[in-house]
Amino acid sequence: MTYTLADLPMFGGLGDGRLGALAALSRRRRYPAGQVLCTEGDPAEHLIVLLDGRVKAGRVSAEGKEVVLAVEEAPVAFDKTALLVDGPHRATRTAMTAVEVAYLPRSAVLELLAAEPSVAARLLRTLAATVRDLDERLTDAAVRDVPSRVATWLVRRCATGRVPLHAGQAGLGAEIGATRVSVNRALRGFERRGMIEIRAGEVVVLDPRALSRLAALPAPDEAS
Repeated sequence: MTYTLADLPMFGGLGDGRLGALAALSRRRRYPAGQVLCTEGDPAEHLIVLLDGRVKAGRVSAEGKEVVLAVEEAPVAFDKTALLVDGPHRATRTAMTAVEVAYLPRSAVLELLAAEPSVAARLLRTLAATVRDLDERLTDAAVRDVPSRVATWLVRRCATGRVPLHAGQAGLGAEIGATRVSVNRALRGFERRGMIEIRAGEVVVLDPRALSRLAALPAPDEAS
């Protein structure tokens, strides 16, 4: 599904005039899987909005190993913080599927934030949620064992019962600060206990309550 700028949370509620002006200033492109959209360290001169497809965010360690930070799906905008502080991209983002993106000039985004306080407020909420998520991930990595971290990751994504592993078990491990081997060991343990079923490219959650107890989280149907 191809989204529009209006589907991005930070632009929600904008009038057609503002949205039309943004769209006119944007540059839209389609790329195949494997295309690098931005590289860590390069200047963030545009707000990159993913309108269709899936992208992974990664960094390369001093040893030359890629660390997957996140897998992101449309609609989402990349590196909003870097744009605000006139800094570089914080990660390299690579298309995992065919994608469509819109490039919005930094100057146009900053002018919009100054003119539309509601957009600035929504952006702040988005950034706050990002910081909270990072804080939770760092805390999990520091105080939880790998099975508990894997269970937490699954519970937070199992609303439909099926959790895609877009970047494989290695990608899951990179997101929670664990090795692929330890992630596989945890998943196999859950499978033996009847909590999940491991399939090609996904995990089917069979017993979300048991996983939630292991993760010390409310069960999905209790979280609301």
